[in-house]
Amino acid sequence: MSRRTVAAGQPGRSAPPPRRMLKDALPLLVRLAACLLLAAAVIAVSATFGLRVSWPIPLALGLALGTVLWIVDRGADRAEQLHPPQLDLDADYALPHAQDMRVRRLEDAIYGAQPSRRMTARTLGQVLGEVADERALDPDAPALSSNLSQLIERSRTPAAPEGSVPAVSPIDRRTLHRYLHELAAREERDR
Repeated sequence: MSRRTVAAGQPGRSAPPPRRMLKDALPLLVRLAACLLLAAAVIAVSATFGLRVSWPIPLALGLALGTVLWIVDRGADRAEQLHPPQLDLDADYALPHAQDMRVRRLEDAIYGAQPSRRMTARTLGQVLGEVADERALDPDAPALSSNLSQLIERSRTPAAPEGSVPAVSPIDRRTLHRYLHELAAREERDR
């Protein structure tokens, strides 16, 4: 191995030439030295007037000023300009799933079915019941499964005079997907 490879500490890689490193760091070193000399001059002038200045503070300020001057002179690399996408001004455009009010209500109910929100399986069952009512208008639609029919019946049952309401069990994701697939139109099921 050569001396450069050993000096770099990594096998197969050579260390950058010292002249180039010195050339890249020279403007920083010049500014640091100038600001340190200025700090030393401030300490010396204040000593001649009888003021005692703690020397670490002006020296640290001199180093910081030299670094800031070097950064300002060198300039920061600018990021590439970002171009925002063209704004679609077509007011009539809407996503297909947002055109149907029932779908929007169902999306809202499902979105609200988070643990931190007050969404119940009863509300979700009522929305599924509305979708099932419209689906029932199609003469070719197959009958609903017994589980889905029971869910819709329980969610639509009003409170009894005693205040008791039939319990609606929670709906997990797999069951909800099965119900939605069952309620979907035949064309949408084939996708």
